[in-house]
Amino acid sequence: MADRDRLLSYLEAYWETHGYGPTLEEVRRQMGFSSRSHALYHLLSLVREGRIVREPGKHRTWRPASLLPPPVSIPLKGVVPASAPDQMGEVIPQDLGTLRLPAAWAPRRCRFALWVRGESMIGLGIQPYDVVLIEPVTWNEVRSGDLVVVRLRGRNQITLKELVIERPKDTGRKNQKEGSTRMPSNGNGKDEGIHWLRPAHPDLQPIRLDRRMWALEGRVAFRFGPVRDLGAMIQGE
Repeated sequence: MADRDRLLSYLEAYWETHGYGPTLEEVRRQMGFSSRSHALYHLLSLVREGRIVREPGKHRTWRPASLLPPPVSIPLKGVVPASAPDQMGEVIPQDLGTLRLPAAWAPRRCRFALWVRGESMIGLGIQPYDVVLIEPVTWNEVRSGDLVVVRLRGRNQITLKELVIERPKDTGRKNQKEGSTRMPSNGNGKDEGIHWLRPAHPDLQPIRLDRRMWALEGRVAFRFGPVRDLGAMIQGE
């Protein structure tokens, strides 16, 4: 136990000085262990005791639990339907409270969270009552395969879907067969491809997206759940 107490003190001092953790070799030398395996044994013992944490697969991340960043506050801005197009009813924006989440769950650009309803995205692991954290992005920033939240302009109809972008190289051959090679343009002569909102459900079809009609609310940066009772995660007044 004395070795582990000394090791924990060493890790705390190292993090405060460098902002990251030591290597196994540095731990071995500092602590006088006979091998890196010996050093790893004591580090893993501290993990099991809950006194340090580590990011799997990354180096220099043995961090004392006392130095973990504080929880972050993310506003929960209401419900987002993950449903079929004909089931996208009006969703009135509402403030459901503020979530208190581990810092590792909330990427830096996240601005708000939404509570999922519907089963159209179950094929990608998004279940009813999951919570999705949203980062604001522009149409120029999103990529094919991103999970996006879009809103029908002028209405309170929003949906969560996978964005699929067919570029000219993907659709040119198809259009040639149909007797046309004309692609949508942004007005500057630049082809943007065809945008689709694709559900992840075998019974549902994708929606062709007209960017003049749909506003991009943001991109899913993190998700967790399902959470049927938000009470324990909502920050008190």
